[in-house]
Amino acid sequence: MINKIINRNDLFPKVLVSVRAPVSVLGVNEVKDNIGVIDWHMPVSIRPMKYSISVKSDDSLKKMINRAGNFVVNFMHVNQESIVLSCEKHDCLFVDLFEKNNLSKADSDYVESPRIKEAKAVLECEVEQELDSGGHTIFIGRVVGPRV
Repeated sequence: MINKIINRNDLFPKVLVSVRAPVSVLGVNEVKDNIGVIDWHMPVSIRPMKYSISVKSDDSLKKMINRAGNFVVNFMHVNQESIVLSCEKHDCLFVDLFEKNNLSKADSDYVESPRIKEAKAVLECEVEQELDSGGHTIFIGRVVGPRV
C-alpha cells in the first residue's frame, strides 16, 4: 500500500501533516488542529506498515504530535503546490491553515487527528517511536489507516 502511494508521479513531494492536540496560546488552553509541511518523510517498514516524518525540534507541530500521540500524513496533488507552499509560510498556532487555504477537515477513521479531505492519499499514524536527531525530531508512526 505505501509503495503505491510514494511511487505516484502525481503527488507533490512535500506532505502536509495534520494533528489535533491541546495547546496553550497566550495563556488560554484549547484543543487545536494544526497543519505542518514536511520535506523529509519516508516509509520505514512494510510489515508492519510504518512511516517516518522529520519535524523541526522547535516547531509547534512537534509539541502537538508529542501531546496527541498520532498524526496524519496528507499527500497532495502536484496541482496543489500553492496550497502546500502557503502552509509553509505560517505558524498555525496563530493562523487557521485549514480556513486560510480553503481546506476541509475530515474525521480520520483510526486516529483523533483530522485528515485533509482534498488530499489524494492519507496515512493515519500512531506514534511508536521518537528520535532526537539534533535540529529535528523523527517520528516513526505505525500506519493504522491508509487511504488512497
